[in-house]
Amino acid sequence: MLKKTFAISLLILFTCIGYSQSEKIKIKSDHLDESNYLKMDNFYLTHYLYIDLFLRENLFPEASPEEVSSILKAIKKYVSVENKLDIEIEKPGKRNYLIRVVILKKDDGTELLIAFTNWSARKKMFEKEIKFENDSYTRWYFLNGNKMTYRKDMSNQNDYSNMTKSDLANAYLFDELPDNDTKIKITIEDVLNESDLTVSDNIMANLILLKYQIFKGDNMHITKQTNYLSELFETHKSESNLKGLKMAFNATKFQIELMK
Repeated sequence: MLKKTFAISLLILFTCIGYSQSEKIKIKSDHLDESNYLKMDNFYLTHYLYIDLFLRENLFPEASPEEVSSILKAIKKYVSVENKLDIEIEKPGKRNYLIRVVILKKDDGTELLIAFTNWSARKKMFEKEIKFENDSYTRWYFLNGNKMTYRKDMSNQNDYSNMTKSDLANAYLFDELPDNDTKIKITIEDVLNESDLTVSDNIMANLILLKYQIFKGDNMHITKQTNYLSELFETHKSESNLKGLKMAFNATKFQIELMK
């Protein structure tokens, strides 16, 4: 076990352990022992952390699948209750993008994965360092076996009785309750069997179905569903209200690349 803090570029680190290479990214850690500590399904890791740490706030949308994958693999293999991981991403401008990932274990046994950044949500700029006491952009998630759940996706944060069926299927997919996973497919099918679906509602339901197929690792249907959604967007490309859904679809296609 290494005794001192060190920084290793992914060009060196990932050559040793088989990851993609990038000179833009550096890892800093007190202990870089591969432990596979995090047991969550890669579906949640790639969904939440890609969207939250790269797309939101326009933090690093230009990252390649190889770069994102390298970072996510490092988080999964090296972060533990005892060991934090610091990531520095070289960006144009005078300040780089800094991320610190930690696992917090509460007295009741609850475990949280927390990602701190040096992005100021108020100033809309990268700070010189991560300032844990102010408004730096931070995301945190509950860990429960192979589940990883964003705090606002927890079942106790939502009233399932007042949700549309599409929203309900989405809630089942991302909440912390494994028993709800068995309800996802039939709930989506109920939506898609409705005769009066609008174009946006139809695309939304099909996007949730695609997410479910990614979650299940159903590669054959993932390809078919991706092609089907591409055709839907092409058919309705003149409709301006689909912009947000198209962005979500593009992020989902990126996730598919990360899962390979």
